Amino acid sequence: MSKRSGSAAGSSRPAKRRRTGGVPAFGAPTEDDTFPTQTDVPFSSALSTRTLTPDHVPTLTTLCARVFVANIRKLAKDEETWAATREWLKAVPDPIIPKIFSMLRASCPTVLSHGFILADFMRGPSVTLTDDLPGVQRMTILGVARCGASLQELHLLGLSKYADTSFASVLDSLPGLRVLNLRGCSKIAAKTVEAAQKSCPLLTSVNLSYTAVTPLALGPLVVSRPDLEVLKLAGIPNWANATFAKFLSTMAEQPDFQLVKLRTLKLRQARLSDHSLDPILAACPTLKRLDLSFTLVKRPSQLTGDDAPPLEKLSLTSTRLSNADVVTIVSRLPQLKVLALGALGGGQGSSVALANSSAMTLTDDALRALTAVLEKFQHLEDVNLVGNTKLGLGSRADRALAGFIRRYLERLNLSNISSLRSSDLSNLVPLDVGEEPSPLETLTLNYTNVDDDAAAFISSCTGLTTLEVQGTKFTRDGVFPIIDACPKLQKLDLTSCRGISVTDRRRFFEVWEEERHSE
Repeated sequence: MSKRSGSAAGSSRPAKRRRTGGVPAFGAPTEDDTFPTQTDVPFSSALSTRTLTPDHVPTLTTLCARVFVANIRKLAKDEETWAATREWLKAVPDPIIPKIFSMLRASCPTVLSHGFILADFMRGPSVTLTDDLPGVQRMTILGVARCGASLQELHLLGLSKYADTSFASVLDSLPGLRVLNLRGCSKIAAKTVEAAQKSCPLLTSVNLSYTAVTPLALGPLVVSRPDLEVLKLAGIPNWANATFAKFLSTMAEQPDFQLVKLRTLKLRQARLSDHSLDPILAACPTLKRLDLSFTLVKRPSQLTGDDAPPLEKLSLTSTRLSNADVVTIVSRLPQLKVLALGALGGGQGSSVALANSSAMTLTDDALRALTAVLEKFQHLEDVNLVGNTKLGLGSRADRALAGFIRRYLERLNLSNISSLRSSDLSNLVPLDVGEEPSPLETLTLNYTNVDDDAAAFISSCTGLTTLEVQGTKFTRDGVFPIIDACPKLQKLDLTSCRGISVTDRRRFFEVWEEERHSE
């Protein structure tokens, strides 16, 4: 194989790391495809996974894309074969290119060199470049401009090494852009926002989370895009009431300005109080999804009053709202599907506050009042109560947590509630013979007081796909029957479960299979 053919599908620089720091991420980390992990080496962190047979036949395009991705390294070894393959790739219709690129990015990112990306993947309706692609360079980012007016979605994620001017120059060439996601590009500031305002008139979705955009720079963009549907501004440093006043001033210059189409607003980690939040919420009368986690919100009039927006998702994690106001706010949102009330009282996520149970404010009495409200909600699917350490400290007879846990949720997170007991999960079991099982798909119980006694209750959730029990008292005897009863279970987090061997935690599905086959 010549050097030329080797570089066609190889990286243009060594893959020294998978991600750069500085961008908060949620969920499990991805595996590094270039450094396979040995399963016989002890690990203190353990996520066991298995792949199940799909219950449907994939489309022909999906099957073909999978075969191509699985064999790309073999194809690249022979220069003649690789040249022919590249010609066939150029013949693939534009709408399919982003799908193939996504598969390559997930399974073998090191083959995506700068030249390969530029020559074969800068087309189609969507382009996504992330910091875990070793082939991405400044010239790769600049190459996005060649997509021109046909590009509708641009996702540049975590590219923190590159200057504001690089991103700005790209946007000047993308007049058809509708979705702009620059999450984690920490040097993005006024020039990029100005370029978006001048050159991208069709924008409906903007994500500037974890950038350096100021409220003053953002104001003209938002005011000039009244049709915005998504606006995400999480984790931007130096956002406070004083600086945000400049954004509000820009809004006030437009009489009766409203973002009537805005459905999603994310202000997570902004140091904004009610004084700043009330005006922006008042300008968004049809909001569906709102994230005010880790802000300084205390009593937002737009949520506690009678004219609350028709929210379907609300996140108030680590805020200092009173229990009474939390119940009042939730009671005005009967269409809620997702509710996050983690670590209430924590305030801006202070590590000191989060480690101190006395800082938390959600009590059993408040949870009972909340339970009475939520019982009437027909659409609720997802509840997160992580870190509310005062829950479960009350009566042993009338357990508020047991009364709250219901069978109709699809996702439930009760992590870091140290007083949660196995018996509190009993309501997951159908009351009557013939009753439909709980629709629960994801259950997170990390660092709680549950043990093998919870297995019978969890096993009744036959549709479970993800179970996290980090730092609990579970043993093999408790986890085995759960896997037996839950055929759809694919992710099992047993990190720090001392009742399970360290070498078994990452490969627990294999351990279960070996045990069952030996019987």
